[in-house]
Amino acid sequence: MARPYVEVRRRGDCFYAYERVPYWDPVRKQGRSRTLRFLGPCTQDGKILGTPKIAPKTIQSSLPVGRLLVFHAAAEELGVRERARQVLEVDSEVAGQFMVLVYNQATDRVGDEHLPGWVRAGPLPRLLSLDGEQLTPESFARVRSALCPFRSEKVWDDRWLRLQDALTRAWRSKIREPPGAYYDVTKVAYHGWANPYAEVGHDANGGISMVVGFGMVVSEGHHHPYLCRPLPGSQHDSVGVGWTVEMLRARGYERLRLVMDRGMISKANVERATEEGYELVGLVKGWDWETIALASRWSETELERPEHVVSTSRGAVYARAITTSLFGLPRLRVAVVVNLRRKGEEREGRDQALQELEGAVSKERLAELESHLRVQNPKLRKKGQYAPGLLVRSAGRRGFQVDPEAVERDRGRDGRFLIFSTDLSLSGPEMYRTYFARDGIEKVFRTGKGELCLAPLRYRRLDRLNAYATIFYTASLLWSWSEQTLKRKWPERSLVDALRRLETVSWVRFGAGKSVREWPTQIDGEQKAILSSLGASRYMPIP
Repeated sequence: MARPYVEVRRRGDCFYAYERVPYWDPVRKQGRSRTLRFLGPCTQDGKILGTPKIAPKTIQSSLPVGRLLVFHAAAEELGVRERARQVLEVDSEVAGQFMVLVYNQATDRVGDEHLPGWVRAGPLPRLLSLDGEQLTPESFARVRSALCPFRSEKVWDDRWLRLQDALTRAWRSKIREPPGAYYDVTKVAYHGWANPYAEVGHDANGGISMVVGFGMVVSEGHHHPYLCRPLPGSQHDSVGVGWTVEMLRARGYERLRLVMDRGMISKANVERATEEGYELVGLVKGWDWETIALASRWSETELERPEHVVSTSRGAVYARAITTSLFGLPRLRVAVVVNLRRKGEEREGRDQALQELEGAVSKERLAELESHLRVQNPKLRKKGQYAPGLLVRSAGRRGFQVDPEAVERDRGRDGRFLIFSTDLSLSGPEMYRTYFARDGIEKVFRTGKGELCLAPLRYRRLDRLNAYATIFYTASLLWSWSEQTLKRKWPERSLVDALRRLETVSWVRFGAGKSVREWPTQIDGEQKAILSSLGASRYMPIP
């Protein structure tokens, strides 16, 4: 890989230092070198004597580079470019172009037609040893083809997944993470004519539109990604669980405790995860006679005891566990959890509605109360199945009456819900903390749709979508790695805040005489400290 070097030139009795980089000239078919920047006057052995003083004539471009330098520092620490070169079987130039796509995803998200100019306006040619003058939109199309190439056997190569695996092993080799991993799916709006995975489904706003799904597995501690893949937009979240655990197993990620949203939990998925050797933690969805009996197993005095308490930012909850059967499986660990704040709100709301029902109410309000308290399905009652609702049909002006047994049953599970685990060693508080730490993956997707610009999508081909999943995976890894690095010095400071503080750090290209020079803007002490703590200051000279 061509790296910059310092060249000393003599002019009369003075010496001057220049930063130059070698490159291959495909036209002349020989190696050449070009000047990246003037370093200033120096001694004969290259020691810089002073900062060059340049009188700018015209401003060519100005590009904010604070975020870019932070992510480049993370990429260099993890060796992302070299791993991309090896896995994709490409040269250093193409590996550098892959990094351009990743940095663009994590920063400005400009279109391919504008990417060459974006690269030339900043320090990337110097940082990545790229020939910025030779870049075209087609250069980046070739990078995506390298991520998911069509082999001579007429099948698509999975290099995009192999690169994710190589990068996962890179971050795992540098740190110790808790054994938990979180899996979730998000839906992203699709803007285009056609794509095999673009289907009608529920979008992020709760509406119905053309969407593409993305399934992602992240670590429990710092939310570093294990895996990211596209999914059909209309596919139910639970369908991809089997493929996910199979892929994790195939990559050798063993002894992980997977935490999943309630929409992904089913008997089949629990069995599949267990067969693959993974412990599973999840929320029990829905109510039937079995889950109601579990939720009502302990009275308030038996459940709300000091040994079962869990402190949260919104108050205390209590969680007590038992090993029992569930989902048709003989032995699972089930925690009965009661949220005191939720318990009070549910109880007050129901009691007030029942009291209001005894008085004189208008027809409109009566209909609202009936909808809120719900009338039980008589067919389910007749079959002995669980029929949710506090009202039963009866003769009379209103057509229903309150079911006292249902009210008492509902009161017994106010504020309660169930968490299960295939790991029989977990206590109730441990199960609660493990499950609700999954907020981390929600944060990953919020960051992905916000700062990392996951949407909108316009790719028409599935291979391009697969390539994009790895580009987003890498951008997400650089974000989480930078966040982890920042926390070492500023535990209370967020990466969003730190990057916002670096917004005024820019790379300026200006005309000076007959040449174009490059120089960073002046930075203050706090910006210098942030860049230094994230390992980024070394990639930009500070005047």
